[in-house]
Amino acid sequence: MVSTALIEVRNLVNRFDKHTVHDGVNLSIYENEILGIVGGSGTGKSVLLRTMLGLREATSGEVRVFGEDIACRNSSGNLAQCQNRWGVLFQGGALFSGLTVLENVMAPILEHIDISHAFAEELARLKLSMVGLGEVAYFKFPAELSGGMVKRVALARALALEPRMVFLDEPTSGLDPISAAEFDELILYLRDHLNLTVAMISHDMDSLLTICDRLAVIVDKKVIADKKDVIVAHPHPWIREYFGGVRGRASTRAA
Repeated sequence: MVSTALIEVRNLVNRFDKHTVHDGVNLSIYENEILGIVGGSGTGKSVLLRTMLGLREATSGEVRVFGEDIACRNSSGNLAQCQNRWGVLFQGGALFSGLTVLENVMAPILEHIDISHAFAEELARLKLSMVGLGEVAYFKFPAELSGGMVKRVALARALALEPRMVFLDEPTSGLDPISAAEFDELILYLRDHLNLTVAMISHDMDSLLTICDRLAVIVDKKVIADKKDVIVAHPHPWIREYFGGVRGRASTRAA
């Protein structure tokens, strides 16, 4: 059975003045998969994510999300339709510091759906329950939360509008190994039970090798994407060093 590609990036070029970050990137992200995006510092992982989210206009190339071309600003109408069908967990959570946990999750619901405040609160409570947070956390402010709780609230907010897909930017960064493993299990659970597609940037070797179906590695201004075992065995020098180093070997043995 052939999987449906929710995102298709073709011949993507991203430049900043004379500096080329991506030069002919091709990448597909398929329905119900978890794709891990990897690359060295300065290779443009966040730039690629921003381009797929329509937050940056590509220099050239095509980005099709749910079949809509969003690479150019003249397709802003298509972009607006797509943005209601995905959720984003930003690095660090990016919660509104002046809002409570419950209010943070309610915010996108009230902004995009014409429903009562009471119904929005009910939906927000449901999303928070889905990520494992009880009522004791609902009326706390972000500054009162642990790092793991911040991640869960941010994930609940990303799920607020019933997205088909979620983008996760370093979802386990800053978490201790136990909390990171629990968050990985949560991502797997939500993918399986909500039929989500997940694209995540991560340097967490355990996450990459435990929950991802495929890996996309940014090297030489392009992307090499394949199943985990194929990527780990790839002959490219940077990939070999990344997955064959001491930490990579330890995670590979554990997986």
